Amino acid sequence: MNANTSKIGPSRQLVLQVKQAKAVLRKLKETLEDLDDRLDLAKAKVANGDKPLIPWETVAKELGIRPPPKKRPQKVRRS
Repeated sequence: MNANTSKIGPSRQLVLQVKQAKAVLRKLKETLEDLDDRLDLAKAKVANGDKPLIPWETVAKELGIRPPPKKRPQKVRRS
């Protein structure tokens, strides 16, 4: 084994560790974004309190969009 070969091993190991760390950080970022979304949803539910729900079809009509095919009744809270 010469001097160049011994340097390749640790270098490759470091590259692998960096790739693994980046993957962990990407997953952590996704998790934090999901938690942030859940927090926003919880805040919105508290802010809307007992306001009546609006049928999805009504909301879609007001927005000028076609509602998805009916599966089950969907309602949204009016802000």
